Amino acid sequence: MIKLEGVTYRYGSRSETALENVSLQIGVGEQVCIMGANGSGKSTLASLVAGLIKTDCGTVQIDVDGDAPLPVGILFQNPENQMVAVTVEKEIAFALENLGVPFQEMEKRIADTLKTFSIEHLRKRITSELSGGEKQRVALASVMIFKPPVLVLDEPDSFLDESGRRALHTEEERIVRQEPTTTLVRITQYRSVAARYQRLIVFKDGRLIADGDPQAILSDQSLCSDARLAFQYDKYHALKLPSGLDLSSNGADAVERIVADSISFEYPGSKSIFSDLSFSLSRGEIVGLIGPTGCGKTTLGQVIDSLLEPTSGSLAYLGSDGRELPVSSVRGKVTGLFQQPERQFFLPTCAEEVTFGPSNLGRPLSEDQVCTFFDLVGLDFETFSKRDPLTLSMGEKRRLAFAAVLSMSPQFVVFDEPTCGLDPEGVSKFVGMARALKGSGMGLVIISHDGSLIESLTDRVLYLDGNSGCSISLTNEFFAAGRSVGVLSSLNELGAS
Repeated sequence: MIKLEGVTYRYGSRSETALENVSLQIGVGEQVCIMGANGSGKSTLASLVAGLIKTDCGTVQIDVDGDAPLPVGILFQNPENQMVAVTVEKEIAFALENLGVPFQEMEKRIADTLKTFSIEHLRKRITSELSGGEKQRVALASVMIFKPPVLVLDEPDSFLDESGRRALHTEEERIVRQEPTTTLVRITQYRSVAARYQRLIVFKDGRLIADGDPQAILSDQSLCSDARLAFQYDKYHALKLPSGLDLSSNGADAVERIVADSISFEYPGSKSIFSDLSFSLSRGEIVGLIGPTGCGKTTLGQVIDSLLEPTSGSLAYLGSDGRELPVSSVRGKVTGLFQQPERQFFLPTCAEEVTFGPSNLGRPLSEDQVCTFFDLVGLDFETFSKRDPLTLSMGEKRRLAFAAVLSMSPQFVVFDEPTCGLDPEGVSKFVGMARALKGSGMGLVIISHDGSLIESLTDRVLYLDGNSGCSISLTNEFFAAGRSVGVLSSLNELGAS
């Protein structure tokens, strides 16, 4: 049983509380889903239940059957935050080694777990070299292997493709069936996930505002709107871009097209990630970059924005006159956002993150212009400008990364899983922002497993098949051919309204 009484928690010296006087009880064997907007306190609650942080006020009590050495297992929203071993095999064995499980039993459980999560081919791989989806599967397997009586999953499908999500759902069903006393707490932004659970708890600004039947809660439009769980693709269609975002440059030094000619890439000592890819990207269009987990999407994105160089073939940045521009001249004009946004933060405040790029390019922003970038991504300037970026929630970090990159007025941007960690309102706002950026002449590449996002936003789809091959087609043709099965998540999972 999980029992919270009057729990309040505040991070450091911040004036606002992450959780405020929360009381709730979750019974043994209960399956509970938790929803809420970015920054509402969901991940803080997960950390308290797992014993990773202590309350400022109130109590958290965990009572489980038997004498479990590890009563609570938790899967973080960002799987990198819990990986401790060099290889996948050792990562999965870590908990068993600490519990003193005999070697022969350990070997069997590792083999069974690798098979369950379809990651046998990753057994000897180095964890730091895995894709986001592969890390998510490995992290989940390393938690599941010691069969904790209480299992907390903080948006465990963030980086998974559809086949990975199905494997996760199958594993959850198996746990519930074979271990009926296991208490399962699932944090999600997806209504389709919440609908599968017995009970839904909703948070807003650190307070519990709803607790009951998922269908009843999710059908309450007023409550969902108040909790920022309403998802509207067209709400921000006419989004106004900030005055500091200048995409009007059409000079010879502006990047108008990116052309890849038979490019290949492989990391040192590794097999080829992709080979012989040819395609072109133009300003004023949105291209979806999709494919199964581990197929090389992120690597290709980093080749496009010049963080990596192709090992063979050529990638050319062309100006308006068709002349090839040197790579050194496209810095700030072709850029990207990482899957884990905190990887690109290095300054003490959010405002400094937004102003650094333009200042470094010789185009400093006024405070009013900085404010408009915060407004563009849905962050209140007064609340967030002086905050340490690393103290933000996952969704808030992603929004800040949008602002930091767009403040440089790039002509092409690669968005790598841009909606992971965003609440429904944040996803809606991203859609509106992307449409406005396209209309202003920016070229966008969107890497995502979100079928709704790809179908509603992109003009063309570049599909990596996981075997070094690729194909490019118009988005409507791609979906009409049914190619999305196993790669993209089900459409409208957030519950469009």
